Amino acid sequence: MLLDVILLSFLFGYLRGGRINKIPTFHKLSFLLVSILLQLASVFLSELGGVLVSIAYVSILAFFYANREHEDVRIFMIGWFLNALVIWANLGRMPVDLEQAEKLPFSVEPIVNGTDFKHTLLTDDTLLPFLADIMYMPFPIPRVISIGDLFIMLGAFLLVQRIMNKPISLIRLREGKNYAAKH
Repeated sequence: MLLDVILLSFLFGYLRGGRINKIPTFHKLSFLLVSILLQLASVFLSELGGVLVSIAYVSILAFFYANREHEDVRIFMIGWFLNALVIWANLGRMPVDLEQAEKLPFSVEPIVNGTDFKHTLLTDDTLLPFLADIMYMPFPIPRVISIGDLFIMLGAFLLVQRIMNKPISLIRLREGKNYAAKH
């Protein structure tokens, strides 16, 4: 989902004069690895998809919490938590607005017939529908996103800027170059 956002973030960082000098160190990388493996397993074990994705979300939240000293990770954590809330409230699947999903250039049949391991249709019975995938985003890759996804994309953008030694702080916008020099 984020590959295009990450690539555009690197391009933006490069155009701002950023370069990768040193990759930031993260704590508890094992939680990130477990989350990735569980999400991959959910593709192959679709009958357990909801449970595996839910456990993966707990694992990634633990990783984010362990690295919360960074603003970009905190923004990521907010997005992931919002997505986790709606997924957990709806039995391990992200509800998707069918009207928005039908704008996508691929079939929504797996969501409609219930065979999609990660998504379900947004209905009147959906819990926390305002946190579901309800916004169509046509660029750069067409998709339907949630409020949580917006936070995740912003967190990814800010993380890439920090990796490229050109951090942008939403909290410290007034400090400008002084913030970059300290971090």
